[in-house]
Amino acid sequence: MSFTGEISEQRIELLLQELRRENGRTGLFVHSPGGTFDFFSRLGPAIARRDVTTFAGDVESAAVLLYLLGHRRIAHPRSTFLFHEVRIFPAGSMGGPITVTDLEGFEEYRSRMSREGREHYEAWLASMRDAQSWFVRFLRAQTNVDTGTFLGLMREEARLSAHEALRYGIVHNVTERFPWQPR
Repeated sequence: MSFTGEISEQRIELLLQELRRENGRTGLFVHSPGGTFDFFSRLGPAIARRDVTTFAGDVESAAVLLYLLGHRRIAHPRSTFLFHEVRIFPAGSMGGPITVTDLEGFEEYRSRMSREGREHYEAWLASMRDAQSWFVRFLRAQTNVDTGTFLGLMREEARLSAHEALRYGIVHNVTERFPWQPR
């Protein structure tokens, strides 16, 4: 079974239905640019209970969460894992996505904001900090790597090789061949 493409609540719900139909040990190849992840706290445990072995292609952003739900996590030597801070894409924004660090950089201007602007800023910042905190706690629980290390990887927008991910505990095994590949 494979999961390619963008992560969304609807696509993860469909994946969960497929996993339930498999009714047993399943392999899941994850090759995804990421997407949204606000529903993982609800759907993730149901996937984790399926005794899935995950196999990595290029696993980016929120796709790392899906990959980490595997009881066994395997990667090809050319697999990569991309980390970045939680982002928002404000409507009409010409500057692209905004991260927690970006918002924290506006703190000095807070006193000059209108009341409404300040309320929006504080709500965005609190929401993004909560989301990033949940993401990092999940990563820590799955790998036992400390919070500061993951925050550093996210802020650096780090792309890890399979062997680097193995050292962090993200990957359990690196192999040239996945079980479905011919010898």
